[in-house]
Amino acid sequence: MSTPPVEIRPCRECPFTRGRQYRVRQSFAALRDSFTVGEVMTFDSDAWSRYDGITGYFFRHSGRETLRVWDIDDDADIQIWRELFEELPDTVAHNDVS
Repeated sequence: MSTPPVEIRPCRECPFTRGRQYRVRQSFAALRDSFTVGEVMTFDSDAWSRYDGITGYFFRHSGRETLRVWDIDDDADIQIWRELFEELPDTVAHNDVS
């Protein structure tokens, strides 16, 4: 009798919420992308690469066909995200017709 494989992943909670918007707080270059202060993106998903030892966080950016990606090493402090991004409050549509 064999047991199913266990995915070994760094003990890291995703700091982003799918569907929420985030603004870039400071311009910076990432492994596969570069970000400019003020850009607003919507968080899409994350993926971990055991081979590369990184987690990629993927964002949708209005007007761009490809996903934006911020990668962070498994050994890096995930709290750095707070220096790079800020979560924006939900926006409420004010054009509702009752």
